[in-house]
Order: sequence, then C-alpha cells, then structure tokens
Amino acid sequence: MAIQSGGRMGGSFSPSSRQSYSRPAPSRSYSRGYGTYSPPVVVTPSPYYSPFSYWGGPRFFGGYPSAGGVVVARGPSFFDFIVFAGIVAFAVSAFGGGGSVIDDAMTTSSSALGAGVSVAQISVALDVPRRDEGGSILSVLERLSQTARTDSRVGVQNLTSQVALELLRQKRSIFASSSKYGYFRDNNKAQRQFNDWAVRERSKFERETLSKYGGVDYSTPSRSRSQDGLYSQATVAVVTIILAIDGDHTKIPPIKSFEDIEVALRMIASDVKVDDCLQSAEILWSPEERTETLSRRDIIADYPDLRNL
Repeated sequence: MAIQSGGRMGGSFSPSSRQSYSRPAPSRSYSRGYGTYSPPVVVTPSPYYSPFSYWGGPRFFGGYPSAGGVVVARGPSFFDFIVFAGIVAFAVSAFGGGGSVIDDAMTTSSSALGAGVSVAQISVALDVPRRDEGGSILSVLERLSQTARTDSRVGVQNLTSQVALELLRQKRSIFASSSKYGYFRDNNKAQRQFNDWAVRERSKFERETLSKYGGVDYSTPSRSRSQDGLYSQATVAVVTIILAIDGDHTKIPPIKSFEDIEVALRMIASDVKVDDCLQSAEILWSPEERTETLSRRDIIADYPDLRNL
C-alpha cells in the first residue's frame, strides 16, 4: 500500500560569503623585468666585459661610446642579486614541490562548524494514538506549517530546530529510525546529494497535500479534510529531516539505539541555529491527510531502512 499523502516544509539558500583562507600556488610564469642599474662610469675607449650577468656568464658592453668611452656596469648590483634569488626560488618551487602545488592552491572556506559541507538525514517512526491531540507530532507539524517563515534562512533554522526538539520530546513514541550522512568539500556536490535524498523521500508520497518550501505554497488540496469524526485517531507517523549544513560537525551517527537518535536530534537542533551555516533543509512527514492512517506493516515497503529499536 503506497503512502497517499505527505507533508513538506523547508527552504534552500545560497552559501553565505565568509572569509576564505588560501595559500596561493607559486606562479608558473616568470618575468625578469628591468630596473634601474647602478650609475655608469666612463672609462678608456676599449671593449670591456663584465663577469657578472643574469645568467652567470660574461656580459659584453660595446656600442657607440660617447665622448670617447663606453658605458659599463661597475659590477653586480643589488638588483642582480634579487633577480638571481628569484630565479632560484622559482626553480625550487616549480621542480621540487611535487603534487603539493595543487593542494596549496586550493581555497577553503571555513565556518563556525568547520570547512566543507555535511549532508545529513534522519527518519523516525512514531506511534500516534490520538492524532488530533494538541501534543501529537502530526498536530505540531500542522501548526508549524501555518506559522513557519520558509522564505528566510532564520525561519527555516528555527523550523528545523523546533521539529528536532519536538521529536526529542516524543522519543518514547519512537519505535524505529534510520540515518544517512555524507561529507563534501565541494558545495555543488553536496547540494546534488541533498536534492537526491529529498527527491527520493518525496517520491514516496502520492500527493503532497501540504507543501511549503522557500516561501511558496505548493500544497495539493486535500480530498477529505471536512469529514471530521469519520477517521481513525490512531496511526503511525514517519518524520524525516534532511539538511545540508556547513562544516563537518553535524556528523550524525548510524542509528543503532535510542541513544543514537537522541545524539542525532540534539546535534541537528543545535547546529542548524549556528550563524548562517544551514544551507538547505527539508522536513517531510506522512500521513498528512487526516483520513489516512498507517500501520507498522504499511511503512515497511516505503521505508526499508528503518531499524526497529
């Protein structure tokens, strides 16, 4: 039996600019450039060469002397030594650096939660004996959908933190869970992974009867919200949080126990509110329609990764 209805809230935002720490690679090109040499002196009118030159060999000075003389260098100037030192430094960096040049050239942007981007997902299955009760997870999600500001990063930060906190408060009702985690140095790869996981979860719903993302309402009208009292109050609910967040701090653990669930939810609830580190978040749940109920057996096909605890 496919899940007929699902809810969705969240938003996605561009990574905020922050100070980058970089070590530029040495340039592969070299320009000698010409500076001001030492003042010339006039000597007797005869050819003369200087034993000092850029390339270590003699340098001949001739041409058309003025007033019976030729212009010659007096010897190695300070500029000669500077150029020679530059050539040596370039040779060492170009031929002795190996593969470290590419690493040194990489620019990494660091946030309060570290460098890179984490993509994390956690799903929890809960027993909901009375869905219309004010404290049930389905009632809480419906209320949040009416007040959440999904058009701003702060609004999505508060929404994600609040949902994680609410799941912590209802941990006694959780009977199964699963998690995923990925770390990326490239922001584009992280965003593609986030989108892939989100699409996989959303495709489990036949309809998104409540969908508010990025400040836009994409909801599909419910078929039977007006039939109050003609549906069962008891159901199983599955809530999923997917996020892309700066740094490597939000490394949620594989779910093997209730303690792992608590660690993961606490980490999400706190980390998403750090500075502007949250890039994207999706909160998905089912069932959303009040006339639809799920049993533990119903969710096995669509949520095979859930681990009974």
